[in-house]
Amino acid sequence: MDQAALRRFLLDLVGTAGVPDLTVPSERDWAALDRMAAQHRLQPLLHARHREQGAIPSALRAAWQAAHRFAALEALVQQAELAETCALLERTGFAAIALKGAWLSVHAYPEAAQRPLRDLDLLVQPDEVVAAFHALLDAGYVQAEPAEMRLEDIVRLDKHMPPLVAPRGTRIELHHRLWELDGRLDHASPAQDAQLRQRAIRGPGAIRYLAAQDLLAHLIIHAVYSHRLDCGPLVLSDIDLLIQKEKIDWQRFWSDAAGQGWRDGARLMLELVATYRPGANIDFAPDHGPAVPARLLAAAPDLLLQDLDTRASAGLAATAIKGGASSLAGRLLRRRSAEGQTVTAPPPGKGGLLGWLSSRTARSLRDLVRSDVRRQSRRMAELSQWLDR
Repeated sequence: MDQAALRRFLLDLVGTAGVPDLTVPSERDWAALDRMAAQHRLQPLLHARHREQGAIPSALRAAWQAAHRFAALEALVQQAELAETCALLERTGFAAIALKGAWLSVHAYPEAAQRPLRDLDLLVQPDEVVAAFHALLDAGYVQAEPAEMRLEDIVRLDKHMPPLVAPRGTRIELHHRLWELDGRLDHASPAQDAQLRQRAIRGPGAIRYLAAQDLLAHLIIHAVYSHRLDCGPLVLSDIDLLIQKEKIDWQRFWSDAAGQGWRDGARLMLELVATYRPGANIDFAPDHGPAVPARLLAAAPDLLLQDLDTRASAGLAATAIKGGASSLAGRLLRRRSAEGQTVTAPPPGKGGLLGWLSSRTARSLRDLVRSDVRRQSRRMAELSQWLDR
């Protein structure tokens, strides 16, 4: 199977439309599929769905079972550190809201192991995020990597602070926005909804979460606008299981999506959910906008399962395709712009800007020799162009 066919096969495996013909993949195909699944945190979900499928190689099913077991243990640690971190922030005067997977893994999925988390995202007020960040540092949390900009510039231009590592090893990201400001990406970003925080709900253990309808909007905007779908296929099951669990006012949902500028992203994401999880209870009737072009729906598997090791190179090429030489130069010179403000981030590591440019350019040229990476960049640019139309 070629790469495109393998991606579609994997989407069928993690979806609910039915089980594809498991006799088709070769041993080499199964190995490639497993690497893809591992990169996108799909192995525990594959174990849950296919543990009894004898046509899948036994060694692969054993590996998926091991990944599921590890994810279950890791989830216990993450849930404990979520409760402890939220309580710590509350005690020091900061009301945090837990985002995305923190609620989904425990309250929407049959078991938390099926929805592994890379990190815990916590939303605090922009004018409090620096103080909250220092409160966690003072409590023994460790900064995982150097900041790309001064903390004050991060608050002005970015959406979250540098990642922290909690005492038991969980990565924590303190967010002050749910998604990027307009001007930060290759395409326009929707306006921030200032009322989201007021609608947050209290869950078990007094942890605050986004209201269900706001969580659905956040999942869509995060996946389509912030990540051009490279967050992976878990977003499909996230949305399906969320709307199974919680009631959505579809009339208001589509009205908000149109009024706040993310209607096209919502239509794209929900059409993909309807395709790969056809039992999803989505009401498209209140949406009177145009359907998503067939070419974008057909390209979506290449974006949902794109190679995360080459997305930086593909992203540079996509910036050049969509925005031309000036946009590419801005990225290469590490300019961070949003809403008319620009800051130049210092290059990471030794060698200064020239050393970083040399290293980044060499890696990108090496990656872009590959036809699949060039296709990846074209798909990313096409999505940005469509979002800006």
